[in-house]
Amino acid sequence: MQSKIIISLTFLALVRFVFPNKLDRIINGHYASPKQFPYQTFMDKLDLSNLHGPIGWRRHCGGILISSNLVLTAAHCLDKPDIYAVKIYFGALNLWNVTEEGKQILVVKRDHFVIHNNWDRNLIVNDIAMIKLPISLILNDYIKAVQLPNPEVQYQFSEALSSGWGDVDEKGNVDPKLKYYSSQILSDRECEHWHKSSSTSAFPASLICIAPTENRLCKGDSGGPLVIRQESNFVLLGITSFTFEKCLPSYPTFFTRVSSYLTWIRENAGSENQI
Repeated sequence: MQSKIIISLTFLALVRFVFPNKLDRIINGHYASPKQFPYQTFMDKLDLSNLHGPIGWRRHCGGILISSNLVLTAAHCLDKPDIYAVKIYFGALNLWNVTEEGKQILVVKRDHFVIHNNWDRNLIVNDIAMIKLPISLILNDYIKAVQLPNPEVQYQFSEALSSGWGDVDEKGNVDPKLKYYSSQILSDRECEHWHKSSSTSAFPASLICIAPTENRLCKGDSGGPLVIRQESNFVLLGITSFTFEKCLPSYPTFFTRVSSYLTWIRENAGSENQI
């Protein structure tokens, strides 16, 4: 495979980037180094909801590579029926650097999406989806699958890492370079307390959250990873789902707990994937 896979749809016009009003951006944080987070992906979307306006790629969501041809993300990133396709960036550090070493880009159409059958946008539960890539990537130092969690291990109170591309402040200023930060995983009791303070729905066991901090995720990095390091590997604990109160530093961020969906992941991965 060539070092870069670039697939273009010739009928598309280029438009300026538009940032969706979902969990997206890391405020503050640190800049990542090449090969530091090789499982991290990002998606632009091709939305056909307005055929009377300009059609083109728009910045959208994060994702996580879990095998050579499987990407996990949040269900709310893919559930809109007008999303025709996504353009996925692998091995990227700077999204705007078209000649970046190690970067690969792949366009995947909607029929490769698998959204959890019980995803509920109102309650924000079962916020998980899978993208089956039409080809298998060649894994290397830039592009590598993350390790799935052990359901028998409790990771509460561990320091976890969140990563994504994003705004450098709450005004929406953009930084195309991958950023990350570390934060403490809260106990289930603490997560439930925060959830009850801002939601009328019951707290599902399939959520995990991290402590509030000046470094934080906001608007559009939905679908991105929450990981911990074990020896030389990263273990995927969560998929970025939501926060309350417009990403204020006094509120935690909530993630889909990956260990709650290991059976779903394996059942939908297909027999050809040993997950």
